[in-house]
Amino acid sequence: MRKRTLYLISILLIATLIRVIALDKYPAGLNADEAAIGYNAWSLLDTGKDEHSNSWPLVFRSFDDYKPPVYFYLVLPFVKFMGPSVWAVRLPSAILGVISIYLLYLLVQNLFPKNKHLPLISALLLTLSPWHIHFSRGGWEVNAALFLILLSLVFFLKSYRNIRYLFLFGLTSVVAMYTYHSARIVLPLLVLGLFVINLKESLTLFRAKNLKITLAALFISLILIIPLASQLLSKEGQSRFNGVSIFADEGPLWQALELRRAHEKETFLVKVIHNRYLSYGLRFTKNYLSHFSPRFLFVTGDEIARSRVPGVGQSLIVLFPFFAAGLIGILKQNSPGKKFFLYWFLVSPLAASLTFQSPHALRAQNMVVPLTLITAMGIIILYRSLAKFPQMIISLLVTLCLLLLTYDFGYYLHAYYLHYPKELPYAWQYGFDQIGSYVKDNYDKYDKIIISDRYDQPYILMAFFLKYDPETLQKELVLTPRDKFGFSTVKNFGKMEFRKINFGEDRKIPNALILEADEGVDEKNVIHTIYDPAGKQMYRFAVSDQYNKPTP
Repeated sequence: MRKRTLYLISILLIATLIRVIALDKYPAGLNADEAAIGYNAWSLLDTGKDEHSNSWPLVFRSFDDYKPPVYFYLVLPFVKFMGPSVWAVRLPSAILGVISIYLLYLLVQNLFPKNKHLPLISALLLTLSPWHIHFSRGGWEVNAALFLILLSLVFFLKSYRNIRYLFLFGLTSVVAMYTYHSARIVLPLLVLGLFVINLKESLTLFRAKNLKITLAALFISLILIIPLASQLLSKEGQSRFNGVSIFADEGPLWQALELRRAHEKETFLVKVIHNRYLSYGLRFTKNYLSHFSPRFLFVTGDEIARSRVPGVGQSLIVLFPFFAAGLIGILKQNSPGKKFFLYWFLVSPLAASLTFQSPHALRAQNMVVPLTLITAMGIIILYRSLAKFPQMIISLLVTLCLLLLTYDFGYYLHAYYLHYPKELPYAWQYGFDQIGSYVKDNYDKYDKIIISDRYDQPYILMAFFLKYDPETLQKELVLTPRDKFGFSTVKNFGKMEFRKINFGEDRKIPNALILEADEGVDEKNVIHTIYDPAGKQMYRFAVSDQYNKPTP
C-alpha cells in the first residue's frame, strides 16, 4: 500500500475519532432543531406522517420554518435501529463529516493534479478544523449540504472524462438544494464558476457525441427541482426567508428616513443618497465583509452561542500566518484550481450575508473548504521558502510549528469538552433529557405539568425525550401564530403546558408540577433541581400549593 494511501487512511481514522467519540454527550444537550429532526423521523416510521400529519413531506413544517427534508430522511434508518436518541440524530452528520474530508481530498487532487502534498494537507487541516468539527458533531442539515456540495463538484469534474457522471452530478446537486437553504444560492454559483474557469473542458460536455446525455441530465435535474421551486415561490416558502433576511430588520429603512428628515427639502439628490435600497445594500456589504474578518475567522468566531466555542475562532489561530501566505500566493499565481478556490472563498458567505445576523458560521459553513485549501497552500509556500536554510534550521522550525499546532488544537478540544458545556449550557438546551426523565417518572402524579418556555421550543424536546406517541401528538398539536421572525410553537399537549412561569398565579393551580428556569418559585415548593455542567442551578421543579391536598 502506498504511503499516501496510508496517510489518508490515518487522517480519516483521526477524523472519525474526533467526530464520533462521546457524540451523545458533546455538545452537552440537544437543541430543538435536532429534536424536531429526530422526533419527525420517528413519527414517519411509526405513522407514515410527520408531527403535523403530513405524509412523507418534501418540506417539514416543524416550527413554521419549513425545514428542508433530506437530513430528516437520512436520520430515518438510524432512528429505526437506535430509536429516537441523540446518537441517531447526530451520527449521520458525523459520518458525512468524515466522508467530506475524503471528498475534499479528491476535489483538490482533481484540481491540482501535479501537487502531491496539497490534497493530504488539505484533508488534515479539515480534520482539525474547529469549524468543521463543530458542525459535524451536531445534527446539522448544513453539514449534510456541504458533503453534497463537495460530492457534486467531484462528479462534475469527473464528467469531463466520463460524461455519464453528469447524471450523478445533477442528482447530488438537486439533493443538496433539498438539504439546506444556503446551498440553493452557493452551489449554482460554484458550478457556474467551475464551468467558466474550466471553459475548454466544460464545453466538451456539449459536443455532438455528448450532447444527448448532457441534455438528458439537465432535463432530469430540472424535473426533480420543480417541487422545490414551487415550494420556494409559495407563501410558506417565502415566510422563512422573510423572517431571517436583512429586510426583516427595519433599521436600515428607518436610518434612510431619518437622514432624509435632516434635509430641509427632499430633493431628487437627497432621495438618491438616502434611500432604502442603498441602506440595505450597505447592510448587505457590511454583512458580507464581516465574514472575512480575521477576528471572526481566527480569534472569536461566531457570536451565536450554539455555533461557537469560547475563546476559539472558526479556524485555529496558529494557522493565520499560513492562511495569509496562501492568500498572497493564490492572488499571485494563475491556475484553474487556484482561481476556483479563490472564487469559492469570495462566493461562500453570499447566502449568509442576506440575513440579518452576520457573520454567521452556520449559514456560511461552506467557507471552511476554501479557507482550508488556502491555508494548506500557505503551508506549502512557506515550507518551500525555507529551502535556502540549513536542514537543522528547517527541522527546528517545522517542529516548532507542529508543537504550536498541537497546543492550539489541544486548547480547542479543552475548550470544547470542558469550558463550552459549563459556560454556555443553554446553547444546546442542556438538561431536557433530565427534565424528560423526571416528567416521565412522575407524569401520573399530577393533573397539570407547566414547563417554562424560556428556552427555544420546549414542546418538541419534551415530545422527543418522553417518546410521546406520535399519533396522539398529531391529534393534539396546535401551532401558535407566527412571531415576527416567522416561527410558531406549541403551547400544550397531553397534561403539559409551555409558557412563562408566573408562580404567584401558578401556585394556585390544583395538583400541578411546575418547571421553572430561574423565574422565582417559592423555595419551599421546590422538590427537584437540575444543575448545569458547572454545577449551577439551571431548572427547578416545584409543586403548587394544593399539591395532593385532600378534597374536603
